[in-house]
Amino acid sequence: MSQKVISYADLSRINSALNSLKADMREVNIELGGLNTKHDHLKSDLLQLALSFSDFVESDIKHKALQLAETRQGNLKQDLQIKFGYYAEIRRMATGILQGVDTGIIGDDTLRHTTEEVMIKAPNYWLAPALVVLASWIRDDKNTTEKALTESLKRDDYKTTLFLMLIMRRLGRNDACFQWMKRYFLHQNPHNLDREFIIILEAITTGIFQPASHQLMITNVKNWIDQLTQTDNYIDKQKVQWIHFFETKGSLSSKKYPLLEKFATNWEKLKTSVTQARSHHALDVHFKSIFETTTDYSKATKIQLDEILSLLVTNFDDEELPLQNEVRLNQLIILKDGDKKAAQSLMNEEKHIFDEKVDFLQMLTNAAFDPELTGATKVTQALAVSISQPWIVEAHDTFTAKYRNEVEEKVELMIDGFKTSTPDGSDETEQLQKHDQYWTDFLENELKKLTSPLVAILVGILISAASLLIFKFGIIGIIGALIGGLIIWSSISNYKKAKKKTIETITERKTKSKEVLRGCIAETVDYRKEFTHEDAKAEILRQTLMSITPEDFSSTSRDTRTILQPS
Repeated sequence: MSQKVISYADLSRINSALNSLKADMREVNIELGGLNTKHDHLKSDLLQLALSFSDFVESDIKHKALQLAETRQGNLKQDLQIKFGYYAEIRRMATGILQGVDTGIIGDDTLRHTTEEVMIKAPNYWLAPALVVLASWIRDDKNTTEKALTESLKRDDYKTTLFLMLIMRRLGRNDACFQWMKRYFLHQNPHNLDREFIIILEAITTGIFQPASHQLMITNVKNWIDQLTQTDNYIDKQKVQWIHFFETKGSLSSKKYPLLEKFATNWEKLKTSVTQARSHHALDVHFKSIFETTTDYSKATKIQLDEILSLLVTNFDDEELPLQNEVRLNQLIILKDGDKKAAQSLMNEEKHIFDEKVDFLQMLTNAAFDPELTGATKVTQALAVSISQPWIVEAHDTFTAKYRNEVEEKVELMIDGFKTSTPDGSDETEQLQKHDQYWTDFLENELKKLTSPLVAILVGILISAASLLIFKFGIIGIIGALIGGLIIWSSISNYKKAKKKTIETITERKTKSKEVLRGCIAETVDYRKEFTHEDAKAEILRQTLMSITPEDFSSTSRDTRTILQPS
């Protein structure tokens, strides 16, 4: 007994010690939790400190960049004033002279004195002798005109040519304007055209320039096309762009074929095919609208020509552009409070119309796609489409053949595990039979997966038989027999319930699946009908494109119906 008591006492002390240890461990855990919380707070504080420091560094960089930009801007403006200060005065003077010439209120002596003075003060600027040309030409001073013209052309042949061509048009001197236009076309490189050329082209198209300019344009355009089409590179490049243009014109409502969208595994390809087939009608409307406009764009084009003239007069000269660009960049840095990246981004966006150059075919394509983006109107869009018609037709044929070749032969369906395919939905009976067979087989397989009650029945029989054999019909024997019987009944009952539930579930799935299959077949029939109907419109569009003739692209409000036809 004493040994047992000692043993119990020892166990009590051990238990007490363990409880004490548990309490200590809880306190340690609490302390660790506190340390973790402090660590998280410290980590958060350090992160906040790092962010604050980063903001401080960024702010300091911007502040220094702002101070530097302000200093540089002052120095650069001073350099500009010293080197090119008189250029700005000439530009202001040129604007005044043009206005004076338009109104006829400036005397010959004033013009002569003013323009001769700028020649002395701006020895390298092309605009100075160009103004002398204008002034001496107005007062019919042939000798001075020729000398000044030679000097102006020497300084900048292209700008002088464009300037005088626009001036002569503005003054209504058609013969002189035509001569300068000839020289202007000689400057043009069909591989590298200034964007302002599209406006000149439109002005000729709408009849703003004299009728003789039409034939001049025809000759040059045909020569350029001959040059650019000697190799396939330029034409192929335009075809690719037109094909992409066609591909983006179709559309399809997401609610049109909801079941196919959900259950057709190749829906994306099916959607692409019908969407591209649907593009023909939209494109037919698009091209017809280009040639059916009755708007007179000549007034807007005249304004654009005057804007080009104004830009020629007021824009910075090539010599001063580097300094002017630096001044502008520093202005933007100041505007953006020292943010150099934002300033440079704005600077990159400020691209002048004369800076972007493209080949003639690309210029036509740009105008055909979006005339407003190129600074043109529907007149030039019609011109561009008419000239581009041969490769537009080829691109359309390629586009049509491509999507036809890629049309899915079958609609691949996956409906709740039932996988099938149908070409056009005409095989509904076969599909439903296939569907019924699938679910019959599926049900059979699922029933096979159910646990058989035979083992449990055998166990129940053995328990019952053993109980009766060993204990006879005593209480224990009867209880054992009842337990065995209960096992047999329970296993059979559970099996029947599982079988019934499986049959009900699969029957319900089969019914829903069958409804979906019928819906998919119906949508497939509609899909194939729509595709055939929309695809047939390809020929209508092709006829529209083939009917486009060169005389279609003049402004219908002007007497210029045969722009590309020899006069």
